[in-house]
Amino acid sequence: FFFLMIRRPPRSTQSRSSAASDVYKRQVHGEPVNIVFIGHVDSGKSTTCGNIMLLTGKVDAQELKKFEQEAKEKQRESWYKAYIMDTYEEEREKGKTIEVGRAFFETQSKRYTILDAPGHRNYVPNMMAGAAQADVAALIISAKQGEFESGFEKDGQTKEHAMLAKNL
Repeated sequence: FFFLMIRRPPRSTQSRSSAASDVYKRQVHGEPVNIVFIGHVDSGKSTTCGNIMLLTGKVDAQELKKFEQEAKEKQRESWYKAYIMDTYEEEREKGKTIEVGRAFFETQSKRYTILDAPGHRNYVPNMMAGAAQADVAALIISAKQGEFESGFEKDGQTKEHAMLAKNL
């Protein structure tokens, strides 16, 4: 897969006391960074987000085994990382993210919120809600032949998601 990041300029229309409070929160908890993963349906957004949560140690071995078993039972063995983010049964049955998935991790200097936006055209309003909360958008594009092209065709969501994220 391939991804493109779009960074939003910082927002600052706060009063002095609110700004001082934010400085304190950043010193104690780290600067907040919200990242939304957007793109065409089946491009790997949920899997990428799930992999980030695995790499940051937010999913333990027992939980991972549960996701692997559930994916195997549904004949979707390669989707087990997506199940970390797609928590609703309907999402797992359909194989499509419907609601914006949220997950969190921290480093010494930042608090990250991962937002996994739906890619299907029926859920564009949900994607926009997730993108509106983000500081950074990562546009995930499948490199598989056929999937790449379908993301840019008439009903493809790759181009639409990029334009919406840029304008939000």
